[in-house]
Amino acid sequence: MRILIVTAGSRGDVAPYTGLGRRLLEAGHEVTVAAHPPFAGLIDGCGLDHRPLPGDPRELIRARARAASWDEARAAMAAFLDRLADGVAAAVADGADLVLTAFGPAALSRVAGEASGTPVIGTFLAPACPTREFPLAGAADAEDLGPDGNLAAGQRLLADAAALQADAVAGLRTRLGLPPAP
Repeated sequence: MRILIVTAGSRGDVAPYTGLGRRLLEAGHEVTVAAHPPFAGLIDGCGLDHRPLPGDPRELIRARARAASWDEARAAMAAFLDRLADGVAAAVADGADLVLTAFGPAALSRVAGEASGTPVIGTFLAPACPTREFPLAGAADAEDLGPDGNLAAGQRLLADAAALQADAVAGLRTRLGLPPAP
């Protein structure tokens, strides 16, 4: 089976997927990891194929830090996400029987998978579904907020993440000839 792993971000967002990829390779699958160019050596060193995704997250962080306004910071993020969206779509279009996606590019991976008819499975490194049991990492407060608070904080976190990528997702759907999301 040809498996594409899509991940974006820092080394900590990429390295764990090389372990997964290596195990899949040892099980007889063809494995490619789509990630930013700075991680090509890491991926190649694990015996995996690499498909470069555009952009450098370090440059995005610098651009947002230099931004003179919130609007300028949002524009830098929007441009980064649009390029990333096209890169994810190109990586998926290059061919795979299955796409495994990290949390960050998951929405983009799902759109690319929909366009190509390729199944996409989220393979997240941390819990990514709101629960009453504990707050999601990155939620408003790392401490237990009680069942209703934990659930609400998790739902808010996912809504904020979706809003951040909404324009990139909508634009990608249009560029790939897909109808607007329901």
